[in-house]
Amino acid sequence: MVVRRGLALPLTLLALAGCSAGGHPGSQRASGPPLVVPEPSHSPAGRPPPARPGTVCGQVTTLAGTTARVVVVKGRTTCATALRVFHTYYDPSTPAEGGAGLAVVDHWTCETRRTVTTCVLKATTIQARA
Repeated sequence: MVVRRGLALPLTLLALAGCSAGGHPGSQRASGPPLVVPEPSHSPAGRPPPARPGTVCGQVTTLAGTTARVVVVKGRTTCATALRVFHTYYDPSTPAEGGAGLAVVDHWTCETRRTVTTCVLKATTIQARA
């Protein structure tokens, strides 16, 4: 029998588990309540629904200290994602390049023009409007 390194212990434990009940697996039950594995719940609160274009997700504070409304412009994403992207973009420790403040945040490409910051990921566009 050829056994790959690392499989010998699990195979040995499996063989011993089958022999521990007098040679007949399942002939001896452990005392106590039976083991019950719960079914995963399909809660509607488990995953937030995507926001559609035109949805205002909330407000963030810009680097200038002003507040800006976060809006889904095109495509679909969650408000939690949109707010997280802008909070990270406006964090002073996030590196940005050029006068437009070009930065990539979690694969979103973001830039600021005047009072509007736009972030794009594939076919989805979100904005923070001051």
